[in-house]
Amino acid sequence: MNEIDQQLKRALRRCEPPEGFADRVLARVDKEPSLAATRAAWMLWRWPSSSLRWAAVAALVAAAATGIGYQVREQHREKAEGLAAKQQVMLALRITGSKLRVAKERVKAVETGTQKVENTL
Repeated sequence: MNEIDQQLKRALRRCEPPEGFADRVLARVDKEPSLAATRAAWMLWRWPSSSLRWAAVAALVAAAATGIGYQVREQHREKAEGLAAKQQVMLALRITGSKLRVAKERVKAVETGTQKVENTL
């Protein structure tokens, strides 16, 4: 056996409890309320009135509806921003494409020397 095993064996060896241990445990059990009594007390607890109960339910429903509404509004806003960004990118690509076409035509005209170069850029 190695040193750790020996230490563990010594720490976990059976030993006699101190004098009066069982009496102290039983006295403590008698003092503390039982689990059944605690559950019974919890089951007997009631809301002060039914109107307060309905007010709490209404507050929870309102909070949930507000949260859901906010989330839906944020999703719509993000979608609208995405569509606007897409339209801007498409416009930029169209402008870039037309400018590249004009530049290509000008380069081709200069290379062939057949057309007069126009300043369309």
